[in-house]
Amino acid sequence: MTTSRMSRATLYIGMIAAIAGFNVAVAATTLKVTVTLNPAVAKKTAPDDVVFIFARAANGPRMPLAIVRKQVKDLPITVVLDDSQSMSPQMNLSSASKVIVVARVSKSGMASAQDGDLEGMSAPVAGDTKAISISIDKVLTGQMAPAAPQGYR
Repeated sequence: MTTSRMSRATLYIGMIAAIAGFNVAVAATTLKVTVTLNPAVAKKTAPDDVVFIFARAANGPRMPLAIVRKQVKDLPITVVLDDSQSMSPQMNLSSASKVIVVARVSKSGMASAQDGDLEGMSAPVAGDTKAISISIDKVLTGQMAPAAPQGYR
């Protein structure tokens, strides 16, 4: 069978599957992330502290494209980020050409960065990167505090 016949055959199979109501899966982006805790900052954590592991677009909104929640006692850990962990169907891992991966120990349990949280972050990586390692190795300082609701200033 020639290449053009094979391409047409693949197209016809896809059309028949769609007409018959079958879901034809498209390969989604997945990113394997290994997270470790640097011993120099480990003493600042408790086993039940929350760890957020997420990817966000290197350019654009800072909203996570995929996020998982673990605890310090789970570290070191390897997780797989994918589109099923997105906060919005329009903003997922597959939609980004480059991402930054962050692993953050949250002392407050909130996803937004706060003073005293511990963090590790990657440089921007291509969206088709398959695996990355992050070491949580710095203490955050100088984070903006959330604004107080009106009437409470």
